[in-house]
Amino acid sequence: MTITKPPVALTGDMLMLGTSAYPLYLVKLQNEALLFEGGVGACGPVLEEQLAQLGIARDTVKQVVVTHGHPDHVMAVPAFRRMFPGVKVLASAIAAVTMGNEKAVGFFCKVDQALTGSLLQSGAITDKHRPQALSELKIPVDSVLKEGDTVMVGRAKFDVLATPGHSDCSLSFLDPAGKTLVCSDATGYYMPQHQAWWPNYFSDYGAYVNSIRRLAALGAEVLCLSHNAAIVGAADVKAYFDGAIAATEAYHHRIVEAVKAGRNAQELAGQLAAEIHAKAGLMPLDFFQKNCGLLIKLSLKHEGMQT
Repeated sequence: MTITKPPVALTGDMLMLGTSAYPLYLVKLQNEALLFEGGVGACGPVLEEQLAQLGIARDTVKQVVVTHGHPDHVMAVPAFRRMFPGVKVLASAIAAVTMGNEKAVGFFCKVDQALTGSLLQSGAITDKHRPQALSELKIPVDSVLKEGDTVMVGRAKFDVLATPGHSDCSLSFLDPAGKTLVCSDATGYYMPQHQAWWPNYFSDYGAYVNSIRRLAALGAEVLCLSHNAAIVGAADVKAYFDGAIAATEAYHHRIVEAVKAGRNAQELAGQLAAEIHAKAGLMPLDFFQKNCGLLIKLSLKHEGMQT
């Protein structure tokens, strides 16, 4: 089953909150809760409303776990600090460095403004959900996570998995007992309305495919994606991973074969960007052109080819 519209319970202990495009995942056991994802800035006011509607006390949220240091996954963290007294923010070491870099966070603020505009235009949020400006161009991290660590909330234990490829700082989190997996953007940008993936190997193609295969072998029955959906049910999770792997390999093969046939890389990036922009929207066309250009570069690098 594909779930796309928060707020909704995925299991007895996990809620999908936030917005459809930028979901947040709250794990609550007894009087303690943990939040996966740092979202876009607007996720702060949205989450505050949702918790009030659900009757969840804000002081139960003790930890916020950042899956990776990209702007659409960290910009609500300052709001969460204001909302949750004494909350601890956890992230990978690389993400922590990025989040502490004023130049990077300044750029993140510009991206967040654009994403806020897109969410307003789509009707996903209203003016009351506009995020506050940051008081400083840093998003502090309290504790660093790495492969082999665990994150505890009540009796639930999430194993920390390094899943690079989308970014060097990407982490995923597995609750083996509950067979619940939070996979960040490790499997790409899934568009359930099209049953399609935009592969997002923004740091390394080979590492990205290996990370997906690793996650697929874990036997998860609840899969929490960082955009647009959560997948519930062992068969549906398996089908999702099969689809993600097939889509990624097909995308890579298409790029390599097009360049081998003499296609100009810049023209190819423009075509790929137009295709994803037509399906996904959200960001301007030049955002997709830049990132499709990066995907072409990394596919060719993986094959030992030059652009």
